[in-house]
Amino acid sequence: MEKIIVIGPASQLLGMRTVIKTKLDFVQTEYKKFPDGECYIRIQLDDESIVEGKEMIIIQTLGASNHADQNQRIIELLMIISSLHRMGAKKVRVIVPYLAYARQDKVFRPGETLTANLICEMIEKAGADEFFTIDIHAEKILDSFTIPSHNLNPMSLLADYVTTLNLKDPVVISPDKGASKRSKSFAHFFGENVPVEVFSKERDVVTGDIKMTASLDVDKKDVIIADDIISTGGTMASAITIAKKSGARKIYAVGTHLLLIQDAIAKILHAGADKIIGTDTINNPFAQVSMADLLTDTILK
Repeated sequence: MEKIIVIGPASQLLGMRTVIKTKLDFVQTEYKKFPDGECYIRIQLDDESIVEGKEMIIIQTLGASNHADQNQRIIELLMIISSLHRMGAKKVRVIVPYLAYARQDKVFRPGETLTANLICEMIEKAGADEFFTIDIHAEKILDSFTIPSHNLNPMSLLADYVTTLNLKDPVVISPDKGASKRSKSFAHFFGENVPVEVFSKERDVVTGDIKMTASLDVDKKDVIIADDIISTGGTMASAITIAKKSGARKIYAVGTHLLLIQDAIAKILHAGADKIIGTDTINNPFAQVSMADLLTDTILK
């Protein structure tokens, strides 16, 4: 079955990088917002029959940017999926490099919504036949799908980049106990016996304020603090501050999805990070590691 990539408005850079590597045909999307706030999107085709009977692969991240918030990106994705089905696509595979609302996967207070699950249900209802994302906040979210769903692992690509920094006695730090398994997997790429230190983190469910504690053995060592999402930078900055006070030689803040909202960049660098490292699941100046190889391998399987 012939494959065609549809590059969503939010993933133009990663989409084109993937097109170049896969050498597949592709179509771009035209989009805008009406004065009343409603979204408009059009798949740039002169002939809709091009889609009929084809396997269509959408690449559309759901992270906010200066051009659109995550809510607009979600609606755009649903519109693209629906349009492809209307035009007779044989199969629609949806690649969402960053899944917005993934941190809203638990009920902490009465009356809250499991929004992460709702987003997955909406994507399937719109007509997705298969779903892929990268480094999802909690894999259990994918249980919301009845279609095949996959969480792609970016750790080896991130580690390949970090190892070019000439690390000295590397130590991987997990920002909380929940991420310890992920951090241990990441540490494995730097050597069999690379230690993993784990922070104890408590978050106020009402205010969102966090309290972190740890006793670290990082004196004169290079520290890699790895997380899936770096948003306001509060968790990362707190971890960096503790590592700095514990005598770390260099500190690298590594995240798959760098939202970096508000003053996150200044906060992280002021805390003592030597470098911020991320991927192009979201476009920003710190996206040094491309996920194009990961998506290419997935698409061409």
